[in-house]
Amino acid sequence: MVTIRLTNSKTRRKEDFQPIDPKNVRMYVCGPTVYDRAHLGNARPVIVFDVLNRLLRHVYGADHVTYVRNFTDVDDKINAEALRRQKAGSPGTLEELIHERTNETIAQYHADMDALGAMRPDHEPRATEYIGQMVAMIAGLITSNHAYEAAGHVLFRVRSYKDYGKLSGRSVDDMIAGARVEVAPFKEDPMDFVLWKPSTDQEPGWDSPWGRGRPGWHIECSAMAHELLGESFDIHGGGLDLQFPHHENEIAQSACAHPHGSFARYWLHNEMLQVEGKKMSKSLGNFFTVRDLL
Repeated sequence: MVTIRLTNSKTRRKEDFQPIDPKNVRMYVCGPTVYDRAHLGNARPVIVFDVLNRLLRHVYGADHVTYVRNFTDVDDKINAEALRRQKAGSPGTLEELIHERTNETIAQYHADMDALGAMRPDHEPRATEYIGQMVAMIAGLITSNHAYEAAGHVLFRVRSYKDYGKLSGRSVDDMIAGARVEVAPFKEDPMDFVLWKPSTDQEPGWDSPWGRGRPGWHIECSAMAHELLGESFDIHGGGLDLQFPHHENEIAQSACAHPHGSFARYWLHNEMLQVEGKKMSKSLGNFFTVRDLL
């Protein structure tokens, strides 16, 4: 059988790929936040992991590979876009406009990636379809003392996980020293991150033991990966910009929620597409959409 070698971000080494079960090879890749059309930088991980997916299917057989890539469809940027539409006179409630915007953006994303020739993953979960799993995972973290409730929020205790920072190669103390953001007064520790946050009447929200609210970004991928791939799977991928804090936080909360699993064994990160030495991004305005290219 062909030997696949991968650069594992967690170990910082090139390693022979050895799946947990050759008849059930599993890969999770972080997908887009669906508030606007995909630009060329968004397409890069799609192409990179499409190539890997095809290689895995070739080596292990198409029926023995499961590829999951999510859609983040609950986010403040989505809320802001829906509110902008509402103020511009679009009919419907804010919730209806959010749903309309995410459906529209997902359809555009599919059309663009199909046009690039990328295969669709086996599963494309939407975060809003897995709120129950997120709530259950958060409740378990509170029970095991890895998380706590404060001011309507639920936060993860970073110092309760001794290997925090291993993926990105940073110590917790160094991260605190380098942080320049104002620390919320309800945090026990500056590095603690949000698992659940309260929603206003104008924001999307779901009932939970901690009141009406919505999940933090990081818990979404942990819950969806666990539901679709289990406590231990082979590959977790995404752009290099997700390594910290998103993937670091995923590892911490997943390892603490499921201590008998290994979560992902191989961590793969694609480099960013750059324009004149700067990352292509919507915030910098230095982007071209896939639609522009096509």
